Amino acid sequence: MVRKNLAIISMLCLLFAGCTPKLELEKQTFFSLGTVCSVSLPTGTKQVVFDEVKASIEKVNSKFSRTSEQSELYKLNQEHRLDTDEEFFHLIEQSLRMADLTNGAFNPAIGGLTGLWNIGTDQARVPTKNEIAKVSTDYRQVRLDPSTGNVSFPQDIQLDLGGIAKGYGADCARAVLEKNKIERGLINLGGNVYAIGCKKNGSAWRIGLRDPNGEPGESFIIIEVRDKSLVTSGAYERFFVQDGVTYHHILDSNTGYPAQSDLLSVSIIGSESTICDALSTAVFVLGSTKGLALINRTEGYDCVLMKKDGSLLFSDQFPYQYSLEK
Repeated sequence: MVRKNLAIISMLCLLFAGCTPKLELEKQTFFSLGTVCSVSLPTGTKQVVFDEVKASIEKVNSKFSRTSEQSELYKLNQEHRLDTDEEFFHLIEQSLRMADLTNGAFNPAIGGLTGLWNIGTDQARVPTKNEIAKVSTDYRQVRLDPSTGNVSFPQDIQLDLGGIAKGYGADCARAVLEKNKIERGLINLGGNVYAIGCKKNGSAWRIGLRDPNGEPGESFIIIEVRDKSLVTSGAYERFFVQDGVTYHHILDSNTGYPAQSDLLSVSIIGSESTICDALSTAVFVLGSTKGLALINRTEGYDCVLMKKDGSLLFSDQFPYQYSLEK
């Protein structure tokens, strides 16, 4: 369902209070939202808490999958009109706000294009210009009725929440942990990380960002965060090659083709993973100059950008301690 890259990696001693034999956190792993998810909570945490976190993430997947015939989003895309519950309506509403904020660089009405390209599946292909021209991605045509929860849009539009749903899932998991008074831990939804609190010894969590130019497992920077989400997008993990040309999965709704960005990797840090998720896609599509300007005017959110030439850019007021690996 979700197309974000598995760009954030766990570093040596990430889950330890120092490199001792005693684990600070216990990790459980499962598959949801189209990716490998892991939840790491203090050793001794009851299984019922892990189960509740997993259930909250799987609920997001079951509601917002574009391809599952059982999901509410699938039904909405088929009928183009649906009375939704408060949760569904809220995420659509938030998606449209992020589209306005980014001037469409993040676009929830991109479903018609993702369906044509099918990147990440065995049916990936380059659609014809005529096919692309027939698809509408005008998110401003999506109509919301707060009094009934109704969402509607024209027949030529399809929604795809893949650029925001993993972030929303991380926020839902965080809410479960807060309810259960879990004060520290790590949620990793295939590159959407939420670092809860800090380590037992009071130090920040150290999160490594995968080096797009390196081997899997190699990082280019380690960032120290507390009570923040860190979401990374990049074009180097989901792609296909046709006639010698590489096509990645981050589509630009203005052109109908993969974004022609000067960026390799975009990492956004902030308190709300839903917003981090949408911003990471938008910044990649916008490119380094416009993308950095967007983050610099978005209060409470920061970024680390790697350009294709290997250079790094940071938001103006980047407040986090970090160390470069190379």
